[in-house]
Amino acid sequence: MATLFNLSSLKMLTLPLAIAAVTIFSGCATTTSPEARSAYDKTQQNLKSQSVSIISDGCVLLVEIGNDNIMYKQSDAVSVAIANTLKDKLNEKGLTVSNVSSPFICGAMTQKELGEMDIVMTEGAKDVLNTNYPILSANNTFDGVTNQAYLNLYTALVNVKKEYANSQKTGSNTALNLDAASLNTIRQTEGTNKVFVVFAAANKQSFGLRLAAASTSPLAGALMNRAPGQDYAIHLVNLATSQVEWTKFGKIESEVFKKPVTGTIVTKKILDPLYPE
Repeated sequence: MATLFNLSSLKMLTLPLAIAAVTIFSGCATTTSPEARSAYDKTQQNLKSQSVSIISDGCVLLVEIGNDNIMYKQSDAVSVAIANTLKDKLNEKGLTVSNVSSPFICGAMTQKELGEMDIVMTEGAKDVLNTNYPILSANNTFDGVTNQAYLNLYTALVNVKKEYANSQKTGSNTALNLDAASLNTIRQTEGTNKVFVVFAAANKQSFGLRLAAASTSPLAGALMNRAPGQDYAIHLVNLATSQVEWTKFGKIESEVFKKPVTGTIVTKKILDPLYPE
C-alpha cells in the first residue's frame, strides 16, 4: 500500500491534505497483536459507559494542471455521508451517538494551502480563488472561538501523526497535546469526552489533465503518476485525557464525483480492528 504524502507547492497531489496530513504513516493493514486486541477490548468497554460524538470533515478536489479545485458541495456532502456511515456502525455496536458536528470543508489544510486553491461552490459554477479560512460547512453555526478550538484539534491530530504507526501495532494511546481551552470548548459543544473524528478526502483528475497526460509531454506524464483516490481516516479522541485512543485508515468505495452523495457511503470494516469484522 502506498504511503500518502503532503501537498506540494504546485498544488498537484495524490490525495488531499485532509487525509495525507493525518495518514502519512498508515502503511498496510497488519494482523492485530494480542497486546493491541486486549487494549481494543478495554476501549470497547469504556465506550459503553457514556455517549460518543462524531466530528466529520470532507475534502473533494478536482485536480487540474497547475491547480486543484475544491468542490464545495461534494465536500460538504461527503462529510455528512461519512458521519452518517460511522454513526450507523456505532449504533450497531450498541453505542449512543449524542451529537454530530461537521464544522469545516478541508479543515486539515493550512490557510496558505487553501488560499492557493480555487473553489467551486455548486455544480457548474465558475471556479474562483478561495479567500476563506477556514472554509465553513453549510451547517456551521459556531462562533469564532469554537471554530478555532476545532481547528486546533485538527492541527493537533496532524502534529501527532508520527506516533500512529506504533499505536496501530500495540493499541496504545497517543498524546494529543491539545490546549486545555480547546479541549473544554469541544467537550462542552459535543457533550461528551469521547469523540470520533473522521476525515474523508477524494480527488479526481480533470479531463484536460488526463488528455494532456496522453501526450508526449514529460510534465503531463509525471502528473499522471499521481493517481486519484478516495480515502478516510478515523481517530477516537478522549477529550478528558487529550489522547488518541484508536486510529483507522481505509478506502471509500462509493463514487463521490458523479454527484454529491446522499445518505451514507460504502466502506469496508470501518470500525475494524477496534470492533473486529
